[in-house]
Amino acid sequence: MSTTTVLDVAQQTLANKQVKATTVYHYLSTLRCLNLCDVPIEQATLGFLHNRLQSVLNPSTRNKHAIALRSMLGVPLKVQKGEQRIYALAPLETIHQTLESSRYRMYGFSMLYAGLRLGESVVKQRISGNTLIVDRQLLPNGSLSTAKSSGPVVVPDWFVAEYAEWNPKVTRNTVYLGLQRTGRNGGIEVTPHALRHKFATQLVNNGCPPEILRRQLRHHDVQTSLKFYVQTTTDDVEMQVKRAFG
Repeated sequence: MSTTTVLDVAQQTLANKQVKATTVYHYLSTLRCLNLCDVPIEQATLGFLHNRLQSVLNPSTRNKHAIALRSMLGVPLKVQKGEQRIYALAPLETIHQTLESSRYRMYGFSMLYAGLRLGESVVKQRISGNTLIVDRQLLPNGSLSTAKSSGPVVVPDWFVAEYAEWNPKVTRNTVYLGLQRTGRNGGIEVTPHALRHKFATQLVNNGCPPEILRRQLRHHDVQTSLKFYVQTTTDDVEMQVKRAFG
């Protein structure tokens, strides 16, 4: 008699839920990351799963895995309140110049000026006027899927002109590592998520209202946009005080 594994239960649960293919992919990735696929389901107690999660050092990643396990296995794992990740964001001009001479220039620009995520940057999005219609992404396994969140993103005219003539041709991992290397060579932090954060922060620092920010980031909740994607530094506060009071 064959043993029912954690993977068996997870696949059965997901088959009975209306979830995106991207969600299924990332949830099953949790089992692989935590080496849970072949564990007998009887062994996957709350304490056992909790201990596996503690091997993940990054709090945000650990939370992501806990949410996936709760959904797939129905276990009441605690999920900590999410915290904003702070990036060492260089000035826009510095980031632009660093990306300008890189072979990953347009991938980086699509994150910096359109807020695209990594998977969304490696597939061509549709264009309507000065707007990208973001609705697709490439998963790590190379398959095409719907974007994590879809919607229109208004972008600069110069970017539209260049994007219309550009065709992405490299993989997600290649772009990720290439951008990291570009950043190191330029002495600044350049990763897909850092560039998306810069996109949001730049909008806010130039007076973008919360609702427009939400639309540009393609979030369902404006609080997500404000809490996790906008960074405020001491220099920002000092600038606003000087602007207000002289």
